[in-house]
Amino acid sequence: DTAEALFSQMRDRGIKPNVVAFNLMLNIYARLGDTATAVRRLKEMRQAGILADRVSFNTAFKSLVKGADVTGASMLVKEMKSHGVEPDAMSYTAIILACARAKNAEAAENWLKKSLADGLEADVSAYSATLEACAHAGDLPRAEYWLTRMDFLGLLPSASAFCALMHAAANKSDTRRIEKLFERMKEAKVETTRPMYNALISTFARRGDIDSAEKWLKQMRTTGIDADVASYSSVIHACAKSSDLQRAESWVGKMQEVGIDPNVVTYNSVINACARCGESARAESWFKQMKCRGVSPGLLTYNSLINAAVKAGERTKAENWLTDMKQQGIEPDGVSYSTVIHAWARAHDAPRAEHWFRELLQAGAATKQTSSFSYNSVCQVWARAGDVSRATSWLQEALNVHAEVNAISFTAVAGCNLKLDRLVEAENWLQRMQQDGLKVPLRGVGGAEAVAAAWAQRGNQARAAAVRALAKDYKDTSTARSGPHSRGGRHPWGSK
Repeated sequence: DTAEALFSQMRDRGIKPNVVAFNLMLNIYARLGDTATAVRRLKEMRQAGILADRVSFNTAFKSLVKGADVTGASMLVKEMKSHGVEPDAMSYTAIILACARAKNAEAAENWLKKSLADGLEADVSAYSATLEACAHAGDLPRAEYWLTRMDFLGLLPSASAFCALMHAAANKSDTRRIEKLFERMKEAKVETTRPMYNALISTFARRGDIDSAEKWLKQMRTTGIDADVASYSSVIHACAKSSDLQRAESWVGKMQEVGIDPNVVTYNSVINACARCGESARAESWFKQMKCRGVSPGLLTYNSLINAAVKAGERTKAENWLTDMKQQGIEPDGVSYSTVIHAWARAHDAPRAEHWFRELLQAGAATKQTSSFSYNSVCQVWARAGDVSRATSWLQEALNVHAEVNAISFTAVAGCNLKLDRLVEAENWLQRMQQDGLKVPLRGVGGAEAVAAAWAQRGNQARAAAVRALAKDYKDTSTARSGPHSRGGRHPWGSK
C-alpha cells in the first residue's frame, strides 16, 4: 500500500515513472502473487510509451509462481509479445513452476513442450517441476517419462521431485518402485531428509499400511535421521486405521523411551484406535494421561471418545462426553451428534435419538452427510417403534429439506403403515420411493410383495398387480437390508 501511494504521488507531482520504477512495482506484485495487477502495470507502461524490458517481464512472471496462476500465463505472454519481447527460458520456467504449484500436469507438459518447440533449452527447474506436477496428479508413467528424459540430458531432478514421485508410488502401494527411487537418490547423492521420510510414512499411514509405515520409520533411523513426533504419530495413525490398538500403544511407548513427548495428533490417533476396538476404558485412560501432560484435547479427541463409548454400548457415557466437550468450549460437529443419535436408534430408544437430533438441528452443526444419516436413523427408529405419525413426520421433513433418504426409511414407513392396515399410505410411500429414483424391493416388511399381498387379501387384484409392478426392476429378492448402508445412510465414522 505504501509503495502504491508513493507511486501515485510521483504521478500527481508530474514525475513520469521510468522503467526502473515500474520494475520495482512489478517486483512487489510478484511477491504478492498478483498477476492481474502486474499485467495492468505492464499495459500502463506500454500506453505511456515505456517499453518494458526482459527484467520487467521475468519479474512479473514470478507472480505466476507465487499465486500458482496458470490462467494468467497466456495473458502475460501476450502482453510480453505486444512489447516486442519474446519469452525466454526463464519465462517458461516460471510458467511451468506455476503449473506445478497448481498441480496442473497437462499445462506444465504443454508449456515445457512449447518452450522446446521454440528452440529454447529448458533448465533442470522446468523439467523437475513438470515431473513433480505429473507425480502430484498420480500419473506415474508420465512422471517417469520426464525422469528418463532428464537422465538422458544429464539433469538431476530436485529432491522435491523425487519426493513427489515417492508419494505417487506410495499411493499405489508400489514399494519396489519407492525402493528403486531411494537407490537412485543415493546414486545421485541427493540428500534424504526427515520431511521426505515423514511424507512417505504419512502416505502409508493414511492407507492404513502399518508394515510399510513402520519399515520406513526404521529405515529413517538406520540412516541416521532422527524421527520426530510427526514420524511416530503417523505410524500410530496407521495402527489406528487398522484397528491395531496393541501396536499403537507400543509405538507411543517407543517414542516416549527416546524422549519424544506425544502431541495432540498422537493422542488422537491412539484414542481413535481404542474407539475402533470398542475399548472405552482405555480410551478414557489415554484421555486422562493426555490432560495430565498438559495436552489440550480437541474435536477429534472427543469424537473418538464418543465413538469408543458407543462401540462399548455405553450410550449414556457417550452423551456425557458430548456434554463435557461443550463445557470445555469445544463445539460438537455433525459427527459428534450423529454418533450418539445412531447409538440410541440402534438401541430402539426413539425419544433419545430424536432428542439429540433436535439438538443437532438447533446447533446448526449438521453437514449434508450427517443430516441425511440422522434423518434416516430417527425415521427408522420411530417406524420400528410402531409410531407411524412420528416416522412419517421425520420422513416428510427429510424430503422437504432435500436430505438423501435411503430405501430402508421408505420401506420402514411403508411397513409401519401396512401393520396398521393403511394400504393406500403404504403404497403411496413405495410410489414416492420409485419417483425418487430408488429401487423398490420386492420382499421385506414394507416391500412390494407384502403390500401387494395385503391388497390381494382384500380382493383387489388390480392394486396388487400394480404394487408388484413397482418392483419389476428389483433384482435382489432377499429381505431389505436393515442399517445405514444405502443412499444417505452411511455413518461418517464408516461401518458401525
